[in-house]
Amino acid sequence: AAGLILDPAARRVTKDGVELALTLREFDLLAFFLRHPGQVCDRERLMREVWGWDFGDLSTVTVHVRRLRGKIEDDAANPRLIQTVWGAGYRFDTHPTPAAPATDPTRTADRDHA
Repeated sequence: AAGLILDPAARRVTKDGVELALTLREFDLLAFFLRHPGQVCDRERLMREVWGWDFGDLSTVTVHVRRLRGKIEDDAANPRLIQTVWGAGYRFDTHPTPAAPATDPTRTADRDHA
């Protein structure tokens, strides 16, 4: 997935050959997503399966997802790997679509009236 390599035995993650400094929970969260690609997982399930908690502050999950995105995404403001599925949870996309090219403002002239 986008140059990510996870080594569970060594608890190491590299992206494009560069080792990432992940916290214990960030590593566990990424490992969970990689084991469940394409599945929508709500925050309650993530809290249960990654943290081992049946209850707690769900914002903990939100904060960890945000921090993980900051480390693995090329553009954390426009994530392509960890997608938010509004009202449902998060989905890890192992085959993200390429980022849309920026629109060239010099080519916005109306060609129909040339």
